[in-house]
Amino acid sequence: MKKYTNVLVGIDGSEQSEMAFNKAVTITTQNDATLSLLSVINGERFPNTSTVGYGFIDRSVYDTSVSEMKKKLATYKQTAMDAGVKDVNIDVKIGNAKVELGSDYPRDNDIDLIVVGATGLNFIGRMLVGSTAAYVIKEAPCDVIVVKTDEDNKPVDLQKTTYPEI
Repeated sequence: MKKYTNVLVGIDGSEQSEMAFNKAVTITTQNDATLSLLSVINGERFPNTSTVGYGFIDRSVYDTSVSEMKKKLATYKQTAMDAGVKDVNIDVKIGNAKVELGSDYPRDNDIDLIVVGATGLNFIGRMLVGSTAAYVIKEAPCDVIVVKTDEDNKPVDLQKTTYPEI
């Protein structure tokens, strides 16, 4: 079986994404692959004053969030490098997390494995925006691993690690 060469992990600040990161570091190290850490800040369309109707709002409103997430990803990058990963890319995008993780970023960056956490949202959130993991599984142009266990492959109570129920 061919080794993975470009591994992508989605980071959203949830405990599940932390678990996915840890598994991705292990996989990347075992395959001597490149690890890409991607965080997507929700930047859906909002009405603006443009004559063409709906469009993206001024992206500068996201500058603080992007800057903070880049700092967090830099910490993850250092952790991965300390664990033996030789090549780590970090990127923060503004847009739709499902589309960026499931299709755009993998296709643009020759990703051959995506690692995501099982869920980062509570029930209401999943109903409103849907499951990112489910979308990625369906749309990804490559293999996808959905992490539901800890580093010792012990089951994790996802109910306790997701964002609080509303």
